Amino acid sequence: MQKLLKLIWTYIDAICYLAAVGFIVWGFFRLNITAGIFAVGVALIIVGLATEMMAS
Repeated sequence: MQKLLKLIWTYIDAICYLAAVGFIVWGFFRLNITAGIFAVGVALIIVGLATEMMAS
């Protein structure tokens, strides 16, 4: 159980970040479709940069 909690805690920041990005994109789609599409593009750029920084 302790190892599972440690593993979850290791990835909790990434999980919370991705959830936040998902809710932000959802909120933009609630405004209108064009804003949602732009939000998806920006979110993908940010997630791509974040994964590159994590990999290096």
